[in-house]
Amino acid sequence: MTATPPATTPPADSRRRGVRRTRPRSWALLLIYGFLTVVTLLSLLPTVWVMLSSFKTGPQVYSGKGFFPSPATFQGYIDAFTEIHLHTYVLNTLLYATCGTIGAVTVAFLAAYPLARYAFLGKNFLVAMFALALAIPLVGLATPVFFVVRELGMFDSRIGLVIFYSALEFPFSFIVMRSFLLSLPTEVEEAALMDGAGYFTTLRRIILPLSRPAIATVCVVAFVKIWNEFFFANLLTVTQSNHNVQLALAGFKSQFGYNVTGAMAGATIIMLVPIALFLLLQRQVVAGLTAGAVK
Repeated sequence: MTATPPATTPPADSRRRGVRRTRPRSWALLLIYGFLTVVTLLSLLPTVWVMLSSFKTGPQVYSGKGFFPSPATFQGYIDAFTEIHLHTYVLNTLLYATCGTIGAVTVAFLAAYPLARYAFLGKNFLVAMFALALAIPLVGLATPVFFVVRELGMFDSRIGLVIFYSALEFPFSFIVMRSFLLSLPTEVEEAALMDGAGYFTTLRRIILPLSRPAIATVCVVAFVKIWNEFFFANLLTVTQSNHNVQLALAGFKSQFGYNVTGAMAGATIIMLVPIALFLLLQRQVVAGLTAGAVK
């Protein structure tokens, strides 16, 4: 039997050199995380201030003294729902954002799959046209959109805004969906076709479950954009009962001339919905945005 040599420890000077090499990395990470923490806190500070101010009294907000409410009151939320009837505008915006997102994602998914998987005449032209729609400034669409919506008899109507928002969010949804579908392997689809699955069966049972990250991404982005949209909601609606929350928030200047806490409460409610949606689907959103980056 051969004796195993005893384990040797590295010299003290080499260990000290290793310690000196790791210290700069620790300080660098500490500085980086400290800087990111400060930037995050500064970016969240206005949002937190608005939320806390919604529980303050009017004199406390105007005085600017104290970051936290003292005393705390819910009068701003009571005024937002009783005087401005904020719940009506929230329901309208939920209708616009939900139905508009569903319409945009459905059409984009049905259009992205054949343009990502099949080769046919005019394919590249269609992809270029859909992508080019993202480069058109929204202000330039104001006049044609106004006349088209009016001629179709959908001016100042909820269904008109839903259809318009679906068309508005289609280009981005299409680009994301097609990029994600291009990154999926084709072997699963080929196996399904060999088993006798048709086009729509493959689309519904194979492609749709695999596309959940991309669908979640476009759903969150489209929903938040429609939820925060102001320009076309102001252009295409006249009746107050058809307005969204952004128009209601703009109306706080006259409705709440001396009730700043009501405006803060309304802004808080408006901010919480997209924040909650993103937190709920954040993992899927990150996966959908990074899909196709590495094959």
